[in-house]
Amino acid sequence: MDQTTRCASACVARVNPPSDPCLLDGENMDMEQRNEEIWRLRKEGARFSQIASRFNISLERARRIYQQKQDKIDNFDKWPPLKRMLSVRVQNVLMKAFGSEEILEHPEKLASMGPDAFFKWRNMGRKSVNQLMETLESLGYSVNRDMRMKDMKSQSYLNVGRTILRKYFDYSTKNTLDDVEYIPVVRLIIEGIAEEMRSSGMLEPNCKEVAEKLKSFNRSLYQNIWIEHAKEDEDPDEEPFDLEKEYQLGKYTFDYIYKHGKHPK
Repeated sequence: MDQTTRCASACVARVNPPSDPCLLDGENMDMEQRNEEIWRLRKEGARFSQIASRFNISLERARRIYQQKQDKIDNFDKWPPLKRMLSVRVQNVLMKAFGSEEILEHPEKLASMGPDAFFKWRNMGRKSVNQLMETLESLGYSVNRDMRMKDMKSQSYLNVGRTILRKYFDYSTKNTLDDVEYIPVVRLIIEGIAEEMRSSGMLEPNCKEVAEKLKSFNRSLYQNIWIEHAKEDEDPDEEPFDLEKEYQLGKYTFDYIYKHGKHPK
């Protein structure tokens, strides 16, 4: 195996280094580990009949597992980042939740949803949620981790606010509203929710915390789409894409328009 193949294999499998073949019986492996061992043994010269016998599967099943993994390695560079970096388990959860593999091409959509949504998906445990969040953050996307309130009534206002802001963000994106049209309305929505909380007798610290969390939530939506557009506009003949620079520029632009209602100079 050349170095590229080994690298692709490691990223696809996301498993521990292979064990001694003499000690393998397949009983203590999960499916990903088993498939990795089948591929490795075949690469090292084992016959499909030997592999099938070792793992108690049919000859055709052994061939198919090997070929599927080899096809993935051959097409590794063509995959979107999430398909390269996430485990097969997490990818399957995402595809079932959204109905197609297309979601793997839209990390900005996943990042804007946050862990509260991730935990609602079937077979998505804490380990899988952490893997997804870490992967999204490594790609430069902001994940809304801190969206919990100790006060349940405040949490209800926060949840309603997030739903409204998410729907308005989708509307803005679909209709390509200019930032100075979109962001001032976001501010009005957030201030209106905080004002309603005050009028219902809620404590000022809770009102301010909800307002700040909603602002942070919407800023993350804005930054993620900013990064996505910056990647699309990247010119290979110019300087390499600077993720941190674009991330901070998106944050600065959002905060400036939020405060002043106009584009930064």
